[in-house]
Amino acid sequence: MNAKLQALVTGIALLLATQAGLAAGQDQADTSGTVNDQTLTAEIDAVLNEYEALWDKQDPAQLIALWDQNDPEPFYLAEEQPEWRIGWDQLKDYWSPAGPSVTESIRMRFDGVRARWLADDLAFAKFWIRFDTKMSVMPGPFGTDARASAIFRKTDAGWRLITWAESPGSPLLYVQRLYKQHRQEGESSPIPYLSVLYERHTRDDFAAFMQTHKKPGKKK
Repeated sequence: MNAKLQALVTGIALLLATQAGLAAGQDQADTSGTVNDQTLTAEIDAVLNEYEALWDKQDPAQLIALWDQNDPEPFYLAEEQPEWRIGWDQLKDYWSPAGPSVTESIRMRFDGVRARWLADDLAFAKFWIRFDTKMSVMPGPFGTDARASAIFRKTDAGWRLITWAESPGSPLLYVQRLYKQHRQEGESSPIPYLSVLYERHTRDDFAAFMQTHKKPGKKK
């Protein structure tokens, strides 16, 4: 393993230790911050508990109940989707697509909720999501974790969503974490191969760019 890759893997390991701590536990809100933010966090955490319960019904179309349906243009980004879903038609198509579903069962749990005020009727929240899923096209169930954030609006019915974004770590971070937690005897790390794919994905003109754009003191 060359020095560059070794340094990268070492840095990943340090970041993973932090990630593992953030993602530990179940249904835990982050109660640090100001008193107002602590109260807000508890309120948002309660809404996300309702969101979990709706997912447990195995009918994602019901999720719309916790969205502000008076909002003209909601935004939604799922971790497995290549692009944002924008507007009600696209959100509804994602929750309830045409044709038979390949999802047999899904469970979603939220953790590490922390919220802050954006305006008198708007709040931003960050949290972790844990998915456990069984799909008919896969031989067995699988689990994934993602960082996430959302914007909520205070309505007469309570806090309702207007924006949602799931943000998994980079492939190197994510796969290294899975390998660290679940590797079996004799399994080699996939990180070197992923690093090669990253190198192949680098733009052709970046080598020339580096020659004229270096941080002070950096010669290589």
